[in-house]
Parts: sequence; structure tokens; C-alpha cells
Amino acid sequence: MAIENLPARPVKADVAAVAAERSGNSAAARAASHGWTNRIAAMLLSERWLSRIAILLLLGIYVRAIGFAPVYDDNVLTTWDSLSDIPKLFTHDIFGSDGTAHSVYYRPVAQTWSLLIYLFTGGTPGWLHLSAILLHVAVLVLAYVFGRRLFGDARLAMLTALLFALHPSKVESVAWIGCSCVDGLGAVFFFGSLIAFLKWREGAAARWMIVSVLLFTGAMFTKETMVFVPILIAVYLWLTLLGAGRVSRILKILLPYGVVWIAYMAIRHEVIKPVGASAEYIHPTFTLANVWTAPYAIWWYISHLLMPWGLCVEYATTILERPTLRGFVLPGVGLLILLAAAVWLWSLRRSKIAAFLMFWFVLTLSPAVIVAPMVLQHDRYLYISSFAFCALIAWAILYLGSLPAAPRLVVAVCIVALWSGMTWHEMGYWDCETTLWGRAHEIAPAEPKAQLQLAFLYKNEGDTPKALAVLDEGLHYRPNSPNIWLARANILYSDGQIDLARAAFLKVMRVTEPAPGESVQAGASTRLRASAAHQLSLMDLSAKNFTEAERYARSAVSLNFNGAGYHSVLAECLRGEGKKDEAVAENALEMRLRMAQYANDQTRHP
Repeated sequence: MAIENLPARPVKADVAAVAAERSGNSAAARAASHGWTNRIAAMLLSERWLSRIAILLLLGIYVRAIGFAPVYDDNVLTTWDSLSDIPKLFTHDIFGSDGTAHSVYYRPVAQTWSLLIYLFTGGTPGWLHLSAILLHVAVLVLAYVFGRRLFGDARLAMLTALLFALHPSKVESVAWIGCSCVDGLGAVFFFGSLIAFLKWREGAAARWMIVSVLLFTGAMFTKETMVFVPILIAVYLWLTLLGAGRVSRILKILLPYGVVWIAYMAIRHEVIKPVGASAEYIHPTFTLANVWTAPYAIWWYISHLLMPWGLCVEYATTILERPTLRGFVLPGVGLLILLAAAVWLWSLRRSKIAAFLMFWFVLTLSPAVIVAPMVLQHDRYLYISSFAFCALIAWAILYLGSLPAAPRLVVAVCIVALWSGMTWHEMGYWDCETTLWGRAHEIAPAEPKAQLQLAFLYKNEGDTPKALAVLDEGLHYRPNSPNIWLARANILYSDGQIDLARAAFLKVMRVTEPAPGESVQAGASTRLRASAAHQLSLMDLSAKNFTEAERYARSAVSLNFNGAGYHSVLAECLRGEGKKDEAVAENALEMRLRMAQYANDQTRHP
């Protein structure tokens, strides 16, 4: 059953018309209807018409994505190429196909879905985009079914689902194929599990509880944050169960979900085992920076719900190492005011649905806020949490105040039209890599990742001056960025500008040099330093300056012992100096390293 029926106030025209009809006064009924405009408005705001509008709008807006090219890391879909590879997807994290853990993202069901779509469509981008669109339509339907059971109001549920699916923050999760396989599929499991649970609570057969737990299992192995399914169920039960022993009854109901979570965590712990202190291993870090950054991160997400324009794939990095007025104090005060207003509004009616949705928003958004210093802000993190926001908007349109149907319809049409237009506009930037990263560079010009991606895209298109201009702009914001300097050096080197390239490689060596007394540790800066040293050794080797070439080659090997080709280059330097035995030894070492890598690859991809 629904937590409670919302304290909805029917539209004036509807109440008066019903009263007049019951009195048998047809003239009064026609007068009370406020004319044909209200009758049409009421019809269009009905569940039947809203459902048609929702699906047609969604398909009409996103259909052009079928012609988009794969972007970002969509090529991950081609890592595996056979149904026999499916069991292997459960043996590593989403980025660790080489046998080494590179992240905490253990999402084998998302990878399995990606593989199945790739195999059954032949990997054609259009089919992959169509699957993402249809997945989003499925989420729309499930969000409606869930809302209908939660609210006990079909019209409110349908308008909520429509706004939820149309909100521009969904663009990233639909237009980006790889993201859809995680967020879209995860949302299907998420809403499906909650629907099955509510059906069981309404008195349906026990198999619906089993279905709910199975769907939760699928959700957990699709995305880690789906753990909030049983937490939201606990909140729901706390608000609905009455009498003594409430806690024990809740724990009993949650027991099968807990068993699934423990099993998932045990498997995850066994699978994800990073080797060494590789900086490529993405994992949460919790310091005071998490606390100082949290208020800003929350405001960032709220602002993207209220003002969903200027969206892009990567935003400017904001990490606060200490509390500041603009980044911590002001957002913190604003959040306290917002929280006080929310509590005051809730106290006016004490709606259990409103309380549940408040918990929904806070809980489902909390992972993105807690790990904000480690993970940049992204619109895709609003996928689930935006449901609560859209439910509030839908309720205000349908029931707030005492307006007749016609003005309510006007408000609904304006919001739907506005969000549809924004979604259409923002989606256009996902049509290819150049427009995607060009947009990111426009929105966040100081973001290094956008600068690097765009620079290499321009270089691949043969426009070296434009690529260098983008990197020079990046150096304006971060003059000692080793990533930008290394990218600039590589582009100059490939363009034949040897002297300028050498100066840039030497700059990388300077900006990555450990401070006095600081030990050299494996990490991003160390690998960048090794890469620069390797390139310098190649340049000196080409100039037959074997002594300097050996010095840089040994530096590269010491910094990254397994670097591809590093030992071979060192061998060439030694051979040039007449040290043949040492050269033979280095070549043999290079061969052993490559054979070991080949054997590992064969194990992962026989």
C-alpha cells in the first residue's frame, strides 16, 4: 500500500462539476466546469494522456542520439568479444581486465549487459544508442509504476515519471552508452526491486519478496550505490509499521537483503586486490577535505537540478583543503536555511511521503557528496536522487493551491517544454568526441582533462597549432602541470619541433622532481617523469649522444621498471657505448617482461 495518500486538494473545477452533476443540475455542471478549456486541461493531465506524452516525448528527444558516434570510454564495450567471456567479467573491476585492480568499481552485471548488447548488435553505434534510449524508457515506466504504488495517485505518479525522465541531468546517462549500461540498467533494477517489495507489502505472494531480493542482487552487481534499496525499504517500514517490536520486524524483513550485501562485499573483497600503490587504483579517501568540500558539492547538485543548463562531461575540480567563506561557510549556511525551510513545510502537514522523499534525496545523493574530493561532480549522480525532486515539482503542479485545471496545465506544459528543449540542446554536445570535449573546455576551461582530450583530438585531426593553443591556455591556469607539459612535448616531438619538444620534456622532469628528502613513490607524477626520461633518452639516442641517452634511460627504468620498451632503449644506449654484454642482458630482460605480459593477457583473453 502507499505510505499515505497525499493531502491532495482537487482542482476547483472538478469538485464543482461533480457536485453539480450529483444535484442533477446540468446547467450548473456546465457553469462549474469553467468552460471547455478546463475539461481539455483535465484530460491532458490525466494518467492516460500523460503516459502517451511521456513516451513520445522521450523517444522524440533522444532519437537523434542513434546517429551519434561512440565517445569517451564507450570502446570499453569491445574489450570482450564472446559469450564465454561473461564469467571472466565477475573476476575483476570494471577497468581491470589486465588482472590488476584499477578501481573500486566492481560492476560485472553492467559489463555483461554491455557485452550482450555489443554481441547482438554487432557493435554498431546506432544500435548501442538505441538500446540506451529504450533502457531509459524502461526506467520511465518503472518510475511510474513505483510512484503509483508509493503515492496511491496515478496522475501524480505519471507526471513525476515524465519530469524525472525529461530532466536534462539525464542526458549524460542516455547519450553516453557506457554510462547507460551502469546508471540506466542500475535504475531498472533499483525501481524494480522497490516495486516488487511494495507489491509484497500489499499482500501479494511471498515470491514478490524473492523477486525484490533478486533484483537487488542484480542492482548491487551493477553499481555499488544501489545498496540504498534496503536502506530506503528500512525508512519506508519505519514510517509505516506501528506498534511494539518495530525494529525487530524491520530487521527480519531486511535479513535477505543483508545476506546479499554481505555476499557481494565478500566477492568484491576477493576480486579487487590492487597491486602496490598504483595511482590508477581509484579508491575513496576520507580526510578533512571531504568535510570542507561537502557543502559546496551539495549546492552544486541542487543548482544543477534547479538550473539544468551548461552541462558537460567534465566540470572544474573543486577541492577545499581548508574552510573558506565562499566554498564552505556560505553554502553551509544556505543548506541549514534550506533544511529548516523543508522541516517547517513538512511540519505543516507531516506527510510521511514527503519525509520518505527527503530521505530518498539525501541518501541517494550522499555517495557523490561524501567522495566529492576524490570523484568530480557529474550529472549522472543525480539519476536516482532527482526522482524526489521531480515528485515535489509534480505535486506542486497538480495540488498546490486552489487553481483550476487550465493554469495547472499551462505550468506543466511550460516546465515540460523547457526541460525538453534543454535536454535536446545539451544532448547535441554528445554527438562526437570533438564537440563533447569542446563543450567541456568551454564550460570548464581550467579543467586539465578537457584540455588534454581536446588537444589530442585536434592533433589527430592534423591541426597542431590548435592543439598547442589549447595546451597553452591550460598552462595559463596551471603553469607547472606535468600532464599538460608532457602532452605538449609529445605533440611537438611528433610534429618535428625537436628543440621545443626537448625543452618541454625537461620541464616535465623539473616539475616532477621529488623535493629534498622526499622518497620517490609509484604514482601518476612518477610515471610522467619516467615517460619524459624515456623520450629524452630516445632523442639523445637519435643524436648518438649515448652517454646522456643512457642516463635518461636508466632514470626511466628506475621509475617504471615495467615500462614498455624501456629496457630495449637502454640496451641500444649501452650498445652504442660498446657495452655489449649489458645490452644483451637488458634485451633479455625486456623479452621476459613482454612474455610475462603476453602470458597474462592470454590468461585474461584466451
